[in-house]
Amino acid sequence: MHKELDADDGELTRTQKVRRVFINERYEPLIEALYSEKDSQFVSTTVVYEDGRKGTIEADVVLRTLPEPSELRKAS
Repeated sequence: MHKELDADDGELTRTQKVRRVFINERYEPLIEALYSEKDSQFVSTTVVYEDGRKGTIEADVVLRTLPEPSELRKAS
């Protein structure tokens, strides 16, 4: 992820449980890119700072496929 999940942004409850439906909607382009053949995905997210100000975080998130654990053992 390009940022930590935060209760102030509505992504977590105050007891730190993930709001799955909200995450699904907010990060849909990134989730879809994870299941595609893309190498990267541009994301833009609105954040709320502790003092109430709002800002935007934008990033090109690089997507990489990790080797299977069994492949890692063979290489060492």
